[in-house]
Amino acid sequence: MVDVEKIIDDIINNPDSIKNLDEYEIEKCLDKIIPIIKKEKALIELNGKVGFVGDTHGDFKTTKSIIKRFFDLDHLIFLGDYIDREPSLWGSIFNITYLLLMKYRFPEKIVLLKGNHECNYIIPCFPYEFEAEIIKRFGSSKLHHKFVEVFSAMPLMVLANNVFAAHGGIIKGADLKYLRKVRKNDKIAIEALVWSDPVISFTFRGAGFPFNRIDLIEFLNGIKAEVFIRGHDYSTLGFSIYKDKCLTIFSSSMYKEMGNGGILVAKAEKRVNNASDLIVEDFSTDKWMEYKVVKR
Repeated sequence: MVDVEKIIDDIINNPDSIKNLDEYEIEKCLDKIIPIIKKEKALIELNGKVGFVGDTHGDFKTTKSIIKRFFDLDHLIFLGDYIDREPSLWGSIFNITYLLLMKYRFPEKIVLLKGNHECNYIIPCFPYEFEAEIIKRFGSSKLHHKFVEVFSAMPLMVLANNVFAAHGGIIKGADLKYLRKVRKNDKIAIEALVWSDPVISFTFRGAGFPFNRIDLIEFLNGIKAEVFIRGHDYSTLGFSIYKDKCLTIFSSSMYKEMGNGGILVAKAEKRVNNASDLIVEDFSTDKWMEYKVVKR
């Protein structure tokens, strides 16, 4: 009999002990977590001191540091892409499992949004390495099916104070009433929110609905927000665009040389008017340092 509560407490106290979990233990932990995530709506609405974490992509080391550094905030919002492109072996398994266990123990504090890599079950992405990693480590894809059940239950977006956050883009023309009715696995909403990029991006994906400054301002006005925080697009990493209304952050060491560079986390400790009002910190040197948002 697996004592899931003890496993979770042990890992929260010593995150590296997650490396000792077998397939069955992880499965039983996920069974506990799924009902909690299923209760959440596609749009999460929050107030308080909030941190925003970009793509972590299997960077378990950085994720541990983020939790340690920013845990005192009221809410810590992860913008998706917890798997694939890992900087070290098994990083995706450790990274997503650790975050889900934190979610289980601190369901109001930890918010885990879908990224496009978590939506591979609806819109395939490349490279998608997670299933092969699970097979290589555990010998079958059984656990991958359980993770997909978790991914399908994850929310899509957050409105925190007056900051909107999603993995990639916006739903053009939507108002708050519309966003509150969005279903978590609506394919069009997923494509808009987790696949889209600004039109000024140099990235071509073959999916998503590119948005320009006018699209963004109309959307923000319609939901009574001032700023959009996103990940997803390394070509705008570290920059505030569209008249200081849209900030792109990544929180993985795999991407620190891209864009303006940085392993970034943004904080909104109060209502903000522009992206440059956010407090941003950088972990590129293995120490948390102030990062000055660059406008482009």
